[in-house]
Amino acid sequence: MIFDEFFAWLRNNESIAIWLEGLALVLIFIWDRIDAHQQDETSLAQLRVSQDQVEALQKPCLVFSTAPRDQSIAVLDPNGSAMEIRCPEGQAEIQNIGAGPAVNARYSLTPTNPDSTAARPSGYLVGMLPAEKFLTPIPRGILVGNEWQIVVTYESLSGRKYKTACIVDDLVLTNFKFEER
Repeated sequence: MIFDEFFAWLRNNESIAIWLEGLALVLIFIWDRIDAHQQDETSLAQLRVSQDQVEALQKPCLVFSTAPRDQSIAVLDPNGSAMEIRCPEGQAEIQNIGAGPAVNARYSLTPTNPDSTAARPSGYLVGMLPAEKFLTPIPRGILVGNEWQIVVTYESLSGRKYKTACIVDDLVLTNFKFEER
């Protein structure tokens, strides 16, 4: 009975029913777009997490090679640093200690004393594979007796940019920082 009355009203007011149907379709369309946008955001978040996981497995880390210091000297050092820059063949060495290759690597050494007249060596490497070492044209003698800020910038194969910065005082590594730029 109630349905008979309702259908009778719809037949008498057919134009209103058509407008209500159109309004319902528009509301359904809007709701669908909002829902699809939320699904897109979720998919993008999942993609970013997946990319981060892959990057973690292939992250490069370029550093100037270090070696343990003589224990008797390290104990007497007020900074307590136990590592010093390796200089095989009399030249500073860069090494990729990360899990992935590094590309577009740039390194620069700047004396921490702004009045220093020491040269400010810098250079560029196209790429370095994991565990690869490279002898720079930086002689050991320039590092001795000075405090340096060393900055190495590079990219992973995915294009993410990284920076390794350290302070080296008379060949002794006193500060080290690795960060994504």
